Amino acid sequence: MRICRFILKSDAQETPRLGLLEEQGIREVTAITDRLPAVRWPLPPGDLLIAQLGALAPDLARLAAAAPLVPRDSVRLLSPVANPGKLICGVGNWSHHKAPLGLLGFLFKATSALAGEGDGVQLRWPDRVTLHEPELAIVIGRTCTNVSEAQALDYVAGYTAALDMTMKEAKEFFCFCKSFDTYGVLGPCLVTADEIPNPSALSYRFQVNGEPRGERNFRDLTGSPAQLVAFASSAMTLYPGDVILSGAADVGPVQAGDVMTIEIPRVGRMDVKVSVSPDARRP
Repeated sequence: MRICRFILKSDAQETPRLGLLEEQGIREVTAITDRLPAVRWPLPPGDLLIAQLGALAPDLARLAAAAPLVPRDSVRLLSPVANPGKLICGVGNWSHHKAPLGLLGFLFKATSALAGEGDGVQLRWPDRVTLHEPELAIVIGRTCTNVSEAQALDYVAGYTAALDMTMKEAKEFFCFCKSFDTYGVLGPCLVTADEIPNPSALSYRFQVNGEPRGERNFRDLTGSPAQLVAFASSAMTLYPGDVILSGAADVGPVQAGDVMTIEIPRVGRMDVKVSVSPDARRP
């Protein structure tokens, strides 16, 4: 199942909708959200839809089968995960980095950095250098803590492509520099874990303005997706909708006007435009 969130370009109210992404377009299944539990403050941790995906899957498929096809070019795709509790960024996690898993660290990206393909990357400080980091995103599906590597993937809802954008800065400021608005791009959809039994077999191709910037296989991660989940859960409780980013190998600068393309076969392709934010700092 390939779950996406979108806004119809013709919708002046810009109402977020839920859909299943197909090769030719999207089948809207927003009605399923009426089945989500009602909540009151204080809100429970986690993303309600992600937490209920297993139970809702049969009805999602039935709704999609009866829904008309919405052309992809008539929508603006949002992040497929609406409410992650945390965005956890792997660091130094490729074999050529020579860092064993026990020495890996995690950085954090503010959840307000979340964006989708249709949002693009908007530079808030255009006078500084922003770097691209194409990655695989692992979305947690069930609450877990201190899980083993052998069990870790049982707690995963699915996978999506990610652009972990970072403003170039000294390492001690990395958490801040990763947290600008739109610096956490996820999409085009969340592919459920049942469709990807071995995420280490996935690979990506990454381009900027049609120029190759990287092509790698996730089997070359020092810490596999299962190890990343287990490692993160040894330090903190993970909740449905939490996102773990694999860590980057292909890092380079972008500027306004660029178009970044990340494609992960079996997951999807995003074309993400870079622009100057209307709220940009004026030096």
